[in-house]
Amino acid sequence: MAEDPPRVEPLFGAPDREAALRHDASSHYRWLATSDDPEAVDLRANLERCFKHAGTRGEALRRALRHERWGQHVGALAQLLTLGLLAEQGWRVASEPALGHQSPDVLAARDGGERLLLEVRAVTGAGNFPWEQRRATGTGLSADSRAALSQTVAGILQKKAETYRPLVERLAIAYVIVLYEDKDSEISALARELLFGRGASGANEARAAPGGLFCDPSGGLAHVSGVIVFGRLDTPGGELRLTGDLALNPCASVPLPPAARFARLRAYGRDAVGTGVRWLGPAPGPFAIDGA
Repeated sequence: MAEDPPRVEPLFGAPDREAALRHDASSHYRWLATSDDPEAVDLRANLERCFKHAGTRGEALRRALRHERWGQHVGALAQLLTLGLLAEQGWRVASEPALGHQSPDVLAARDGGERLLLEVRAVTGAGNFPWEQRRATGTGLSADSRAALSQTVAGILQKKAETYRPLVERLAIAYVIVLYEDKDSEISALARELLFGRGASGANEARAAPGGLFCDPSGGLAHVSGVIVFGRLDTPGGELRLTGDLALNPCASVPLPPAARFARLRAYGRDAVGTGVRWLGPAPGPFAIDGA
């Protein structure tokens, strides 16, 4: 695999700070690019490390990150943090490589010969920082909002799966869909319920059998090796810490190799006995991407 050469120019240079100052005061990018808040300072420093791996798509990601609209901005944030997450765990990455007529978000490889295609999508509910109001009021999603968000997540998973099915099947390669939830707290449980069926949202005990989109022939995810959901945590000193889960498809046509299962992520999948699905070990805890 031809790894992208490291980018040397900064992600947050003077032109970027000037662009941020033209944003409304509520803009997340304005806060990120200009604030002295320790959280913004550390996130900027980490994104600079991630940006080294952006390759020829770096300028497109810079433009998207500079967007005042949350949806555009957080999509670029998600892709940059995914590049950093992969690099920190020893993967060589190519950002949006040209593979025939398609360019998935990331092609990753390791020295042991493992290769992955990854598609990244930010999912944080609906609206601008939707999790902030829920955290401030101490309330969760209403039943209607949860159902609507579940439909959105299902649609994203199936669209990402269908778009890259021909490429994945032609290359016979492991394929992972990455959902970035930022500081939301609902997406991971919703995704597990969709992928494995109801009852898979968080229990430690094994469920009798896998179900859901992964193993339903009509779900369209047989060629998807796994789904990652990750996001940022609040920390006392503002330092960047990530946490995430990896849902392993027990019915995948190309299973994710054990060496490619991201030690920093908590895995959920078929148990060793092969009779049910459950959490596969303890949660590794929050992690940084300082080594990216």
